[in-house]
Amino acid sequence: MLQSTNRVQNAPWRAASRAAHDVDEHAAHLSGWRQEYDQLGEGRFDGRLDEALADGVQLFRERTSQRLRQRCEVWRDAVWCGLTEADDGSRLNGRRVGAGAVMASGTDGSFELVSPAGHSIVGIVVSRALLARHAPALPQPESREAAWWPLEPAQRRDALALARAILALAAAGQAPPPSALLDTVAGLLAARAVPRERGNAASRRHLVAQAHALVAASPERVPGVAELCAALHVSRRTLQYAFEEEAGVTPLAYLRSVRLNAVRRLLRAGRPGQTVQAAAQAWGFWNLSAFAADYRRQFGERPSETLARSG
Repeated sequence: MLQSTNRVQNAPWRAASRAAHDVDEHAAHLSGWRQEYDQLGEGRFDGRLDEALADGVQLFRERTSQRLRQRCEVWRDAVWCGLTEADDGSRLNGRRVGAGAVMASGTDGSFELVSPAGHSIVGIVVSRALLARHAPALPQPESREAAWWPLEPAQRRDALALARAILALAAAGQAPPPSALLDTVAGLLAARAVPRERGNAASRRHLVAQAHALVAASPERVPGVAELCAALHVSRRTLQYAFEEEAGVTPLAYLRSVRLNAVRRLLRAGRPGQTVQAAAQAWGFWNLSAFAADYRRQFGERPSETLARSG
């Protein structure tokens, strides 16, 4: 019989981490879902679930040691997106999940996942009503069954990094509002069969320049994709294509690079009393550990090293 837990209720962010050595116990840990797990691999089972809940939003990271068959049903009127943390050959409804893909539930909310030993997955669940309010231009799903589709590597990397950062912040009681997570889910769903809207090069360059100007006008406040689309009066698809053609990256990746470069200029200016934290927060980087990792990946050095050279 499927195990059931209480439905997610309206509340601020709540975080929990749970470990289990029994698959049934582990299956019951995920809030709001109905699940049944069968252990297919031999040996001791170790499972861990890190979870954060907000009003209409659920974020989790699940790690399991043994090969499993998972029958899953997400909570009512919600959509699930799943990102494995490695291309591990998981099978969704009998189909091998492609490299660099995202999985998503269909309209009936149920699916079967066969996961290998050493499996690790990040899941995001959002109320369909909340998602429709946040991203009204997003097409409504038509398929009853769960499916997967490929992502651009940068989009996948950014989604995983954001999810991990929010889980860490929620565990520390500091999680931000879920708007960035809603943007991420909308982007993951919009990536399914995105057609190319050509337009002309001048209009694409103008659109990228407008987005750049919006970020520069309020550097401490980072707009999400939905907000950019509303401000620029374009569809998510048009915005995505403009950035891919003009800069070769997603809108969020491009604007993050713009902000990182702005922080670097502040650090190199060597103003009296300048700190890494102040420079980062001036450009909307409130999670300093995530900022430091992004900065080092972008420039090959720590922000403190840049600041030290400025003196």
